[in-house]
Amino acid sequence: MKKFNNVDAYISAATPEAQGKLNEVRQCLRSILPQAEEKIWYGVPFYHQGSELVGFAAYAHHVSLGLGASAFPKDQRQKLKKMGYRTGQGTFQIRFDQEVPELQLRQLLEAKLKSMKSGKR
Repeated sequence: MKKFNNVDAYISAATPEAQGKLNEVRQCLRSILPQAEEKIWYGVPFYHQGSELVGFAAYAHHVSLGLGASAFPKDQRQKLKKMGYRTGQGTFQIRFDQEVPELQLRQLLEAKLKSMKSGKR
């Protein structure tokens, strides 16, 4: 696994097809989480604000976002599936030809922040 010093280096090392979607995801996360610290963690871009919030990674045909299973309730997973996104227990994939679901991502991250502030994880 290649080591990256920062998110810019991670995105620059991705395939040209992935770079556009990675930049979209990054811009979206920065707008949702303006106070979060952006860094490389476990080899991928991650956002922290008191604790880990969300990370993303490039793959051959998609970008995967990891929120953690406790921050990604089944009803939200089902909603994203109906919109055409592949989901896992704590992740979802955005194909390069799909839009970043900013509203849904904002709702998930705001709920996670609220939960963290109330002492839950």
